[in-house]
Amino acid sequence: MFNKEGIPFFIIIVPFLAILFISFFSTSYYLKLTNSSFEIDTIEFKQVYILQNNYDEKKLSKLLQEKKKLHEIRQNEFKEFMIVLTVIIFVFMVLFSMLMNTIIHDVIKKYKNRVQNREERLESLNKTLVTKVEKGIEDGKQKDRAILQQSKLARMGEMIAMIAHQWRQPLTEVSGILMELETATRFKKVTNEHILKSIDKSDKMIEFMSNTIDDFRNFYKPDKKKEVFDVLASCKKAINLVNASLENSSIILNLEVKNNSFINGYPTEFAQVILNLISNAKDILVERKIQNPKITLVIESFGSLCIIKVKDNAGGLDEKNYDLIFDPYFTTKESSKGTGLGLYISKLIIEKNMGGELSVKNDEKGAVFKIVLLG
Repeated sequence: MFNKEGIPFFIIIVPFLAILFISFFSTSYYLKLTNSSFEIDTIEFKQVYILQNNYDEKKLSKLLQEKKKLHEIRQNEFKEFMIVLTVIIFVFMVLFSMLMNTIIHDVIKKYKNRVQNREERLESLNKTLVTKVEKGIEDGKQKDRAILQQSKLARMGEMIAMIAHQWRQPLTEVSGILMELETATRFKKVTNEHILKSIDKSDKMIEFMSNTIDDFRNFYKPDKKKEVFDVLASCKKAINLVNASLENSSIILNLEVKNNSFINGYPTEFAQVILNLISNAKDILVERKIQNPKITLVIESFGSLCIIKVKDNAGGLDEKNYDLIFDPYFTTKESSKGTGLGLYISKLIIEKNMGGELSVKNDEKGAVFKIVLLG
């Protein structure tokens, strides 16, 4: 069916067969027509000649033989013409076939070269694919490690800021106690009872500050395994850490518990998410200088689903940021106030670690972050 170059034989054979067939058919058909016409003409000639008065049979035979010879000469001339024409067309078709064969050969050769080049590229890609995949995985791991490291640093900074807010009031009280003792001592009015009372108050303030350090240290200690925990208790744990910072910014935090629930997950990580959402709401309220700033934390459950919402009255998010808000390193804060990792880590904790969902939308007052967990 195909020769060694992959070119079909019929491209060359069919035209030649067609030429030979047409030539033989034309010749035979022409000869048939001319023989029939000659016989008819001969019969008519005899009839006309017989009707004449000077009818001569020998003369008639001689005339017929001359006409027959003339007819044979014409037929031979036609045969020779057809042979010459067939040869010319045959030569033309040979040349044409050679040209087509060369063109098709070049096309096939180019096609084979393209296929071979693609095969070589695919083979080269396959050889380097494993290396590229390994490099991509390693780059991804390095990126994750960098994100986690930056997240730790960001949380450390947040923790220090919150500790500062928590310590501000007890430090002020301890300073007041010391000033009171100093004044009483200068005016010689200090008594043992006064000293012991001041020491007791100072001890309580120092104990509160020490407990604050323990609370923060335990709060950021990662959970090792899942456990069933009280959603409200974890939320209150986060609120206790950020409450001083909210009071310092004159922000009211409302806690609405419609239906409490118990969740199987990581209580410390969950509390970190709540703390991050409240801190973000506080930052945007302070940044936009909202009058009567307010944050609302809602806990409700529907069947086996527990829904936690953190709402603010800061005016909401820009719609163009909906698809970017949970991306790593995306932030609307100044570079000195945010890394863009808080919401990204929060979404990982809720969705990857706890199998829930974290989403955001706007209502008439501001942004609403919603957490959905299966109880």
